[in-house]
Amino acid sequence: MDEKILGEIPLNTWRWLGVNELKTAAQVEEKFFDVGDGETKTFAEVNLAEGNVARKIKISVGENARVEFISADLGRGNFSADVEIDLRGDDSAADLDAVYFGDGKRKLDFNYVIRQHGKRTQATMNVRGALTEHSDKIFRGTLDFQRGAKGSTGRELEEVIILSSGTRNRSVPLMLAAEDEVDGHHAVSIGRLDKEKIFYLMSRGLDKSEAERLIVEAAFNPVIEKISDDNLRGELLENLQRRLG
Repeated sequence: MDEKILGEIPLNTWRWLGVNELKTAAQVEEKFFDVGDGETKTFAEVNLAEGNVARKIKISVGENARVEFISADLGRGNFSADVEIDLRGDDSAADLDAVYFGDGKRKLDFNYVIRQHGKRTQATMNVRGALTEHSDKIFRGTLDFQRGAKGSTGRELEEVIILSSGTRNRSVPLMLAAEDEVDGHHAVSIGRLDKEKIFYLMSRGLDKSEAERLIVEAAFNPVIEKISDDNLRGELLENLQRRLG
């Protein structure tokens, strides 16, 4: 199957990195959600599939409304996700929380965009991941303050744990502002596991692999715990433990 463009970052740049376009050869699952004025809704998307998966999700948020979007990718095949949230109404808010795990030769490709149109909108984007073996990941995270978004705030953070030297990680945090009087911050943290933490846990009787697993689980738990389905939450944790072991 030929590759097709699933999503693009809102600004054409970094072409030398090859990150402008999210492409996939998998069949694309498309979903559209609407959060009406004054409503609060939560959506959770979990991937535990053995094969390749590609998803395109669009969410529109009305005035004085809030959306929480949760994503957990612990599948075995390649995974691509294009998520766009439009805060169209004044005083609307979006919280996007995601975790991912790359092992083997998995290719992970994400494009997350929160557009802030209304006045006094609030956006947070927290993404946590771990990469090992020969996995390859691209993350694009964009906070886009549109004209008319006066008084709006946005926070974006991606934390990546590198577990082996054979991985490839590309992180592209982006903040766009077509309006003044907005407050936006973005950051990326990439690194190996803290040696002092591993030493401390090993001094308490754990071996190295158990210590590493505990640290990764601690990073993932705040997002996984937001999934309301107990069985699904347990399946995600068991899957993570098994692959880290």
